Amino acid sequence: MGSLFAAHLAKTGAQTWVVDRWQEHIEAIRSGGLTVKHESGESVVRLNATTDASQPGPGDVVMVFVKYNQTREALSAARALVGPRTVLLTLQNGLGNVETIRALFPANRIFYGLTTLTSEMLGPARIEASYAGRGETYLWAHDGKRDAGLEAVCSLLASGGINAALAPDIELRIWKKLIVNCSLNPLCAITRLPVGRLAERADAWPVLEGVVREIVAAAGRKGIALHEAEALAFLRAVAHEARNHFPSMLIDVQGRRATEIDCLNGAVLRECERLGIDAPFNRTLYSLIRVIESSYGT
Repeated sequence: MGSLFAAHLAKTGAQTWVVDRWQEHIEAIRSGGLTVKHESGESVVRLNATTDASQPGPGDVVMVFVKYNQTREALSAARALVGPRTVLLTLQNGLGNVETIRALFPANRIFYGLTTLTSEMLGPARIEASYAGRGETYLWAHDGKRDAGLEAVCSLLASGGINAALAPDIELRIWKKLIVNCSLNPLCAITRLPVGRLAERADAWPVLEGVVREIVAAAGRKGIALHEAEALAFLRAVAHEARNHFPSMLIDVQGRRATEIDCLNGAVLRECERLGIDAPFNRTLYSLIRVIESSYGT
């Protein structure tokens, strides 16, 4: 996802750097550019790329695209990118990333939000933009202030071809995205099916709908106006548009790596427990992914 957004931003003429610890990926970008596969073919984008966070120097905006359980380590290692006026932007999945970023950089502004775009890593310096439509990207300032800085970042994303917009109701939109990530991601990881093949199975929907109902109930207790019919319609639309997508949780399980289950179904469980809501569907998916993770060494 970091590579996908970097490819879009490079189109604007803004100085864009990819910082990653994967040496092969960085070296391949340096030597031949980043290849982006999409519906109409392939394109090659030239980017600045490094494994050394001190090379670019402090940025105007640092976008965080690592997984939830890597956020603290990655940003600690990349402190050289963050100056006193640097804005940190997270479009990561789930709940809890903003709090981690705030703990590390309490004086910096944080913009946060979500994207429904998806991307697959095909190999070093090769990705596939796997979302069938234009997708949706929304952001807002964590301090709640709409100002020229926030508008400039949104405008930059849009000028790079990303369907980006400012969203004062960002908490509602994040919880809608949570609907997708907490239902499709773990079920795809458990069944080993891509999104479309899972969604076309009628026997998957009682589980998907159960997850949705529990998240809607938690959102309602928090004062977030997320309605079940709206949430299910959104889930079905995303499942259709991202039908060829293999969620990162499935890829993590296949690679025997830790998943983002803690900031997804795990976060929902913690909220439900705090709010006094029973959540058997989220608890079951959370437990099954934990069992899978614990079996990696056997």
